[in-house]
Amino acid sequence: MTLSKQEDFQNKGVLKLSNVVDVEMLADVQTHLWQEVHRKFDIHLDKPSTWFSNVNNPIGDARAKRLNGMGSIMRELKAAGKLDDIERAIQPVIDQIFVDHTWRPLDLWYSLLSFPGSESVWNVPHKSWHCDEPAVVGDAKPWSLFVFVFLDNVTADMGATTVISGSHRRAERLAKTLGTSNNEELINAFSSVNSGLYESPKDVTLLPMDQVLDPLIQEDPWFQKLIQEGSPDQRIQRFIEEGNSLHGIEQKVVTLTGTAGDIIVFDPRCLHTFSANVSNLPRQVLRLDFRRQI
Repeated sequence: MTLSKQEDFQNKGVLKLSNVVDVEMLADVQTHLWQEVHRKFDIHLDKPSTWFSNVNNPIGDARAKRLNGMGSIMRELKAAGKLDDIERAIQPVIDQIFVDHTWRPLDLWYSLLSFPGSESVWNVPHKSWHCDEPAVVGDAKPWSLFVFVFLDNVTADMGATTVISGSHRRAERLAKTLGTSNNEELINAFSSVNSGLYESPKDVTLLPMDQVLDPLIQEDPWFQKLIQEGSPDQRIQRFIEEGNSLHGIEQKVVTLTGTAGDIIVFDPRCLHTFSANVSNLPRQVLRLDFRRQI
């Protein structure tokens, strides 16, 4: 049986869609983005010697380096209308697939631009796994959809975001036994995407983001190994190629890779982290979030 794209997304929490955005449109955005990076940081895309020689505040660790201050650049591009055509290309695709609800883009775009770190061999990451939204009992849909937009070809060795497909369903299952109510403060913290979804927020039972990983580690040897160091060959074989199944839920580590014009729709309740950029190229990806409407 062939699953629909929406059913596939519901099972995995990750959906790749090819050739959604015109590459010429992306090239124009890419040009403006690098002009602003040059202006603000004195960094040239084609001159690796400038990538960090003039920057005092990169963020990240040995795996990859990102720049503080990209938020202001993205806000300026949005205000100048440089991102409008991309939004208009993505919106009908979201409408066609996710027909159960109406989804609308937020005003804020994110740059996931990252530069090579100090590691030389790519491996499945073992740390910094986290979720970006809680799992709500009785609500199978996320509050928002993260849409990753590839400005250029991105391969795993360029520090791709790394996701555990199916982990949002594991979180939903845990929420039924470990979830608590009286989470108004947490719900209010996400008001930009969940406002109006619940008549009585104080009665909503949910599992906070920081309470997902530990129970999975306790009940599942696969997750126990995930957070331990190991050789690249063994970890790629176990977590990406083989995966695992428990409670009827299949899970695998998936790298968010693609070519210019592709998008990936991602459920923020899935566990994810960033990986090492061991290439000699920056990872050029943007992210736009869509809010679920009432």
